Parts: sequence; C-alpha cells; structure tokens
Amino acid sequence: MASSESVRKIDNRQLIEERWRTAFENSAIGITMADFAGRYFASNKVFQNLLGYTESELYQLTFLDVTYEEDRRANQELVKELVEGKRQHFEIEKRYCRKDGSLVWVRNNVALVPGMADVAPFWFAVVEDITERKQEESARRYSEERHRLVVETASDAVISLDESGAILLANPATTRVFGYDPAELIGKPLTVLMPEYFRKLHDDGFRRYLTTRERHINWQGTELTGLRKNGHEFPVEVSFGELTKDGHRVFTGFIRDISERKQAEEFRKQAQKAIQTAQAELARVSRLTTMGELAASIAHEVNQPLTAVNNNSNACLRLLANQNLQPDVLRQALEEIVADGTRASAIIARIRAFIRKAPAEKNRLDVNEIIGEVLAMMGHGFEENRILLQSELAQALPLVLGDRIELQQVLLNLIMNGIEAMTAVTDRPRLLWVQSRIDESGDVLVAVRDSGAGLGLEGDRVFTPLFTTKANGMGMGLSISRSLVEGHGGRLWATPNSPHGAVFSFTLPVAAGSPS
Repeated sequence: MASSESVRKIDNRQLIEERWRTAFENSAIGITMADFAGRYFASNKVFQNLLGYTESELYQLTFLDVTYEEDRRANQELVKELVEGKRQHFEIEKRYCRKDGSLVWVRNNVALVPGMADVAPFWFAVVEDITERKQEESARRYSEERHRLVVETASDAVISLDESGAILLANPATTRVFGYDPAELIGKPLTVLMPEYFRKLHDDGFRRYLTTRERHINWQGTELTGLRKNGHEFPVEVSFGELTKDGHRVFTGFIRDISERKQAEEFRKQAQKAIQTAQAELARVSRLTTMGELAASIAHEVNQPLTAVNNNSNACLRLLANQNLQPDVLRQALEEIVADGTRASAIIARIRAFIRKAPAEKNRLDVNEIIGEVLAMMGHGFEENRILLQSELAQALPLVLGDRIELQQVLLNLIMNGIEAMTAVTDRPRLLWVQSRIDESGDVLVAVRDSGAGLGLEGDRVFTPLFTTKANGMGMGLSISRSLVEGHGGRLWATPNSPHGAVFSFTLPVAAGSPS
C-alpha cells in the first residue's frame, strides 16, 4: 500500500499538470510543441485559429509545411544550431502560410526541451501574431522612402534643422540653389544661407518662437533673400514645417530660387509700361487726327470771336477819328473786345490741352461738364452738317474719377461718328441725342444716339482694331475709345437705335465718396 507522502506527491503532480494544461489552453498567445522531426504534437486554440487548421490537421504537418517558402532557410539554420548545442533557444520573425493561403507574420520564441525518463526531447514555441505591427512598419518604411525620394529628387532646396538652428540635412538640389555641397552644410547654422543683415532678425525670431511659438513671419510661401556660397544675394520663396521626433523638434523647409520668376515679373512690368506708353501715344495720334477732321469747325469757332474783336476795334478807331468819344460806348466796346479775346483764347487753350502729350491724370470730374465742353468744341460742326442736337443731362450726377482729356476724346469720337453716319440721310431729320444718367448698377452712363444708317450686321466688330466702315478711316477710333473707357473701370458698347441709327453707350464708376 502506498505511503501518504507518495499519494501527496502524486496529487501535487496532477495539480501542476492541471494548472499547466489550463494555462496552455487559455493563453492569449499561441503555444505549440513539435518533435525533433518538426511535426506538431500539441498546440493551443490560439495557434490553431492563427493558422486556420484544426488540432488534428496540424498534427499531420511540420513547422516547415506551414512556414512561408522564403523564410524556411533562416528557420532551418536556427533549428540546426539548437540541435548542435550552439544555442538553447532562438527568436525569429517569419511568415506562416494559413490554410486559406494568406500569410500571417509571427514572432516565434523557440526553446529546446530536453528529454526526461520516457519523454523524448521536443521543441517548445511561443507564437505571437505581429501582422499588424509589420503592416505599420511597412507603411512607415514606404512613407519614409517616398518622402526620401521626394526630398532627393526635389528641384527646390530641402533643408532640415534642429532646435539650435543647426542644419541636419540638405538635399542634392541645395548645390544648384546655394552652391554648397550638402555635406558642407551639415552642422552649420541656417544663417549661413542668409545675408548678414538678416541673420540677427532670424535668430531673435527663432528663439522667440521656441519660447512662445509666436512667428514673426509667415512660414508658407514667404519671399526672402538668400545668400549663395559665392556671396551673391538672390530672391527665394521659403516654406517651413515642424515636427517632433523623439521629443525633439525638427524644422524642414523648401527653399525655391525665384530669380527667374522675379525677372519675368520685371519684364512683364516693363512690357506693360511699354504697352501703356504706346496706347497713350496712339490715343494722342487719334486726337490729332480728330482735330484735323474738325479743322473747319475749329477755324469757324476761333474766327467768330476774332471777327468780333476786329469789328469792335474798328468801331473804336472810328470814334477816335470822329472825336466822338462817349465813355459808356467806349467801355462797352472794350469789354466786348476783352470777352471775345478771352473766348478765342479759351478755345485755343482747350484744343492745346486736347492734343498735348502728357500722361493721364485722373481727377474727380463732372461728366455733364465734359459733355458741355465737347458740344462747344463741335458747335459749328452741327450747323455745317444740319444736325439737330438734343441733350438730356441728369442733374446732380455723382462725380467720376477720370482723365478729362481722355473722356473728351471718347465722347468727341462718338459724336463725330454719329454725325458722319447721318451725312447720307436726306429723307428724315438728322438727329443727334446725348444723354447722361445713373444706370441700374449705380454707374454714370453716357449715351450718344443718332438717326443714321445704323450698324447693320457689323455689330461689335466696329470695336475691332483696323476695322472701319469709313472710306478714309483708320479703324482705330472706337477701339481706342473702348480701351480708354475700360482703363477708367467702365465699358463701352453699341446697340441699334429705333427706328433708325445706332446708340453708343459707356459707363463710368462713381468716384469713392461721391454722393449717389
């Protein structure tokens, strides 16, 4: 009969085995055992679920059967070292082929369990599923490789620096932009790439940012001045970002050489200035041409006051010859001489101003006043061409901001076109109607309406440069007029008049601060 101590030992062993089996079956990690041939003879549910095999199916397989082909060689080498006594255990990260053909990454901790009595030696492995970690590592490597590729192939200089302002990284494009080999810049302060006068400002601002996180300049697309290795300053566009790595802040910036862009901008400015100069000169030539067409009317307008001056002067001479000097009569004659002389002088001054070569000068103007000046300039032209003039000018129009001469030119061109459009009209009145008012958008609108032949099928083509319906026309008047109006922020267009003729209208925005 067994002693009580023997019974107690048997009970303890059974208790230990039971605990071990409970731990084996309920472990949160895969556990498996295999004989020296590599064939499984024990595995828990976690390992079975990991590979998708049942317990009985696993016992028909070896560890090599479920190990991914590319990982088998490394696994076999480690097992060989265990068998040869070179190591007692090993750890390996490898891939298993699941029953459905998919792969799963695992980390295996494998140990050799020596044989005992009637138990042969076997392999004991703890298996951890690391698929998710491997996917994250793969994604991170891909991201890092992609970013490295972007940095290495970027056409802009890419520079990273630490919290002290020392350069950690510079890409190959840095050589083209700054003239430095990337290796030359590692460890140097970022200020080496800046002109002397900007370095202290940068250092102060950078230190303030590290303390307060307040930026003294915009970090995205800011235009600054860079300094090449040869000492040449050049314009750059800088964009910087920040990230924290291992508890330290790292700053990475893209620095673009914008010298060519700045040169292109300067060329555009010069070209625009040349275009504006050419347009101003073309407008002046057009005004000279207009004055040539108005020569007879201008001569008549100037001749009228000069004739009156001459007549009054002769009358005074006759009074002197007859010694009939009545003070009231003489005073009246002299006052008329002065008034007519002033009138002639004003006409000449207006014409000189109209054809002068001077830059545009925009002032606050009364459109009705400009209309009156142009109608006065055209006075005899209406009589000579038997034109009936009607005007409908809105009172108290708000002021516009514009150049007086340019607006006179636009209006004069529209009126002369209207007169010319009616020269062939013989069966109805030749009516020219000038209107000013506020349009629906709140702009000042001026319209010139005639009763001539109309636009026909020409429509908007009349504003095309070099297009003309006149026998001796240049085809530039309306094109220049539209450019002048658009230069004032307005627009010029043409519509048919009913029942005959055409209407040319243009708008001008109201000057800021003018009452509506």
